[in-house]
Amino acid sequence: MKKISKFLVIVVWAGLIYILYRMNLLTGNIDNLNQFFISRGNYKALVFIALSSLRIAALIPSAVFMILGGMMFRPIQGFALTLVSVVLSETIVYLSSKVLVSSGIKNYLINKNPKLYELLLMNNTKILAIGILCPIAPSDAVCFLVSSAKLSYKKFILTIIAANMPMIILYSFLGDSVMSSTNNTIIIAGIIAVISIYSIYLWNKEQRSHRLA
Repeated sequence: MKKISKFLVIVVWAGLIYILYRMNLLTGNIDNLNQFFISRGNYKALVFIALSSLRIAALIPSAVFMILGGMMFRPIQGFALTLVSVVLSETIVYLSSKVLVSSGIKNYLINKNPKLYELLLMNNTKILAIGILCPIAPSDAVCFLVSSAKLSYKKFILTIIAANMPMIILYSFLGDSVMSSTNNTIIIAGIIAVISIYSIYLWNKEQRSHRLA
């Protein structure tokens, strides 16, 4: 049964990749995506939720759709649509990890770095929050790994919402000035740099507290 589930997940993933490729949306280029959504007219909000929820299939970072949400919609609407999309996309990641992460992968992780796996089990929500907060970290990969380490869906999704909230608010309320205003671009770059440095500090602190090399 589990093999069938894995096969179905892979088939659906491959199908989504093909559809996104045919629609020329795999690049994650903001201008291309913006034009595509605008062309959807009155349905752009629904299309935005659908594609931003399924972006994980093409490994497009969530920040791309956070920026697009701020560009295309009014602040409150952009905030709401982006938040719903983040919840849906990371729910897909959570469910996929339960199907795709086999005991073999877990055993490899345990044998490769048992202290790291122990850290994931003991402080999974903290590791998840740090991974999402750090803009330079592969947040979807962190979500995938942490969700396979005995983390309940409730804790997972609440951590996802809390950790993503600052950037969703920032992008939603700055709107298209994120890309068009040099001053705002510099400010956002500064904020991202500060958050990245702080996240790396937290991660190193967490490692030291558990004596991880």
